[in-house]
Amino acid sequence: MNPDANGTRAGASTNLSDDADLWVGLGLADAAAGAAVGPAPVADILAGGRRLRHRRRTVVGAVALASVVALTGGALAELRPDPAAAHRLSPAGTGSAAVAPAAAPAAASATPGVRDPFTPFRVRLGQGVVNGRTWELWQALWPVAPKERAYEQALAVWQERAPYDPAVTKPTEDFVLHYYDPNSDVTNTYFTLDGVRLGHDAQGITPSPGKLDPRDADLFGGGLEGHRGKGDTVAPLDVVHLTIGPAVGRVVVTWANGTTTEPRPVTVGDSPTRHLVIPRPGTMRATSWQFFDTNGTELPDAGATYLTEPAS
Repeated sequence: MNPDANGTRAGASTNLSDDADLWVGLGLADAAAGAAVGPAPVADILAGGRRLRHRRRTVVGAVALASVVALTGGALAELRPDPAAAHRLSPAGTGSAAVAPAAAPAAASATPGVRDPFTPFRVRLGQGVVNGRTWELWQALWPVAPKERAYEQALAVWQERAPYDPAVTKPTEDFVLHYYDPNSDVTNTYFTLDGVRLGHDAQGITPSPGKLDPRDADLFGGGLEGHRGKGDTVAPLDVVHLTIGPAVGRVVVTWANGTTTEPRPVTVGDSPTRHLVIPRPGTMRATSWQFFDTNGTELPDAGATYLTEPAS
């Protein structure tokens, strides 16, 4: 599914204290990677959760967070955050995996229109060439399983991730069932480089078809993929991955040399959310991000600062 965010509607206040309690709610569903059962790494969680501030008070996100933790296992890791950089962010999450000298998983993509919790929709979100090597960003979306098979699905997701990171722990059945979320699909976003899957993948959840709150239709948010933190990356270049709601029409990025990029939205399976992939062009930095709804009306950028810093 992402960086630090001010998840606000147009014209809403961005006072950080207003939504601090929600970092342990909707926000953390996207900040959680796979965490082994035990004491929560509160400082790390809050660092990622700020990007997911939702104005609406709810406890649903706490369940979503726990579902992510149960499904992923392993150590907490997140996309490298950009401060205050989202409008309304979907509950797509993050995860962890180490570089593995093996080919990307060969599991088949689900048939369009068929929702099988054990056959993910697998879609390439973006691709490019850097230093003569081909990179691709993929997402596997696992349709929500019935509760009686949720643990079986959690094991299937773990089995796909585990070869790329031995630290990813096997989920427990009790934890999976306790925090089962019937309204969210499971997502896993990962890089390949020349066909080889990289680590630092992003694990999380996203609303199932028909389960997206209509008030969240203009949501957007995201962050750098392939990063666990400053100086810790497996990605071959800086790539921003944004998740957008159905009411977001387009995104325009303006670079320091005056050129612009308008990425094409990509849908994974029958998910109500869509995805945009924006690679940094060389060492260029972004000077502005503009977000528009489907009617062409500009949405507040909520201080989006993706790629506005020089390349490291």
